[in-house]
Amino acid sequence: MKPLLKLTDVNSYYGKIHALKNINLEINEGEIVALLGSNGAGKSTTLKTISGLIKPKSGTIEWNGESIVGVPAHKIVEAGIIHVPEGRRIFGGLTVTENLELGAFTFRKDKKWIKEGIERSYDLFPRLKERNKQLAGTLSGGEQQMVAISRGLMGNPKLLMLDEPSMGLAPIIVQEIMRIIQEINKQGTTILLIEQNAKAALRLANRGYLIEIGNIVMHDTAEVLREDDKIIKAYLGA
Repeated sequence: MKPLLKLTDVNSYYGKIHALKNINLEINEGEIVALLGSNGAGKSTTLKTISGLIKPKSGTIEWNGESIVGVPAHKIVEAGIIHVPEGRRIFGGLTVTENLELGAFTFRKDKKWIKEGIERSYDLFPRLKERNKQLAGTLSGGEQQMVAISRGLMGNPKLLMLDEPSMGLAPIIVQEIMRIIQEINKQGTTILLIEQNAKAALRLANRGYLIEIGNIVMHDTAEVLREDDKIIKAYLGA
């Protein structure tokens, strides 16, 4: 089976800093894949490189078998790869609904689709429907994360890349966010998940990659990684 997304020997730099070193990673359609690692390991850089925000110095990135290296970021969005960045990055001075409408910029002429997309988001996150006219900057952290994910879904992703969706959230909200991610996947969206909460990520994921200082050092099924001593000591608690 041909992977939906395939990175082969990808090297990315920040100036002279070699951030990604010969990264090899595959994601198959319908999967949840977790990318685990400590702060500064290269997780966010991997997502930025896939989404076209950083151009790799070498290596290939294939989407449905075609290279997307050098393709502008907005074209990568149109192709179906949506990146929900770390820190939510919502527009605090706009309402919840206005934030979602911005997420649908590739469908901006299709008013019917936008309306249906917003309704789908509100079905997933009923709390947002209650706050649809509220300024997004006045929402709780958990609600802002719901807006960020919903805004990503408005682009109709085939692959949704989520960078630290549980960061700074209370445990009960983390459980809700993880349940929603699972539901999004069940509805047909493939997911690449960066998550400091490795335990939660590996409960959701089919497979996982461990990245350290820009290198992929381990790759296996989530079940195997949950039992691996190195993962347990470093990320799941000894």
